[in-house]
Amino acid sequence: MSRIDIVYGGKPYTLGDRTLESLRAEITAAVTSGVPSWLRVNSGAGRYQDAYLLISAGTAIAIVDVQPNAPDVILTDEQTFIADSTE
Repeated sequence: MSRIDIVYGGKPYTLGDRTLESLRAEITAAVTSGVPSWLRVNSGAGRYQDAYLLISAGTAIAIVDVQPNAPDVILTDEQTFIADSTE
């Protein structure tokens, strides 16, 4: 099972059974639409609880593609997404 870690507001959250590409597309759509959107994630350790993160322009969010025992990946500028609230 794949897992994506998210850091939002300095706190860790996780998502399971999602691809990195689909998550990036969802966040990009929320930011570029100009309409805030809620992202459902897992919170807690052991027994997960739903948490909802508000995604909008200027939101600081980090996505970590967890790949146990995988080689390091270096992203090109085209693969790196940086949300800029001035756009």
